[in-house]
Amino acid sequence: MNTGKLNRFITIQTLVQTELSGHVTESWSLAETVRASVTQVDGSRLLDGDELKDKVVYKIVCWDNSYSDNLKIGYLGLDLFPVIPIEKNPGKSFLNEVIIYASAKNSTILTT
Repeated sequence: MNTGKLNRFITIQTLVQTELSGHVTESWSLAETVRASVTQVDGSRLLDGDELKDKVVYKIVCWDNSYSDNLKIGYLGLDLFPVIPIEKNPGKSFLNEVIIYASAKNSTILTT
């Protein structure tokens, strides 16, 4: 990866499950801010009733070796979630090049 392309800041949170008295609760970990390369690779707009729904897919590339598949990415005020399994490629200095294709779950534009 060309490190000069890591020109965006994103936040990454992982899903944490805790069990208390037989009940499992889910929460998001504290956000970690990392440098990344973010490019839009796909976009579509669908009409669902009276709403236009956008589906924009971003390719996010960053360095790390501890991300699980259950994560949430904060970028430009959006919460992005992986749409396919995360790809990890071995890199230098015991870090992995992480490639994530992610999209917002419910992007909606109201029509009038």
